[in-house]
Amino acid sequence: MRYLAILIIFNLLLAVPVANAENKSLTFTTGDARDDARTKAMKEILTRCFNRMDIKINIIPMPSERSLYNANAGTQDGNFLRTEGISKTYPNLIMVPEPFYVNTIVAFSHNKNIKIDGWKSLLPYSVAWVSGWKNCDRELSKAKTVTRVRSEKALFSFLAKKRADVGVFGLNTGSAMLKKLGITNVYPLSPPIVLSNLYLYIHKIHISIIPQIVKTLQEMKHDGTYEKITNKYKFIKPIK
Repeated sequence: MRYLAILIIFNLLLAVPVANAENKSLTFTTGDARDDARTKAMKEILTRCFNRMDIKINIIPMPSERSLYNANAGTQDGNFLRTEGISKTYPNLIMVPEPFYVNTIVAFSHNKNIKIDGWKSLLPYSVAWVSGWKNCDRELSKAKTVTRVRSEKALFSFLAKKRADVGVFGLNTGSAMLKKLGITNVYPLSPPIVLSNLYLYIHKIHISIIPQIVKTLQEMKHDGTYEKITNKYKFIKPIK
């Protein structure tokens, strides 16, 4: 009996490092730019959230479509930030059901006279968006003409050259990119097309930690940590 007990304890001790090693470090992909305010804010929120869980994270920016593909394939451990419904196309990615951010999605154009009234109001125009934006794929596939570009930089350069009537992107990140590129003939149009919560997606092999992520993020919102970061970077809080 004593030998059996020692054997069980020994096996448990061997198993612990393996279990811990899996979750001690995770790598997430993102289609966001490296240096805009939203990306910095989300990196800080994610990093603090996982630090509280005793997990170190790495974040790798890459083109939007590729960032989803890699995360779904398990090359990396997850992807942020995305709207609901990504799992339909990328079934290995599971949404963490606690919003990190609300995205103000707007139309950018060189023509200030275009009237915006939801997605359907863009259908008569030539429209461009970044490849990997699934909401645009869903809502705008029947627009007059459709162009998918590789990156946000390519999108706004495309619009500046008047090669499309409208480009769809987030208000904050898009405005920051216009400033960075020095583009002065493209403007965000009002009102927004839509406001939508954005979420972290985790590869299904890590599904067991999703409740802990939700709990930790909710605690950050409750204890004021989330509020301090949102105020620091001045972005809109998720929709209740």
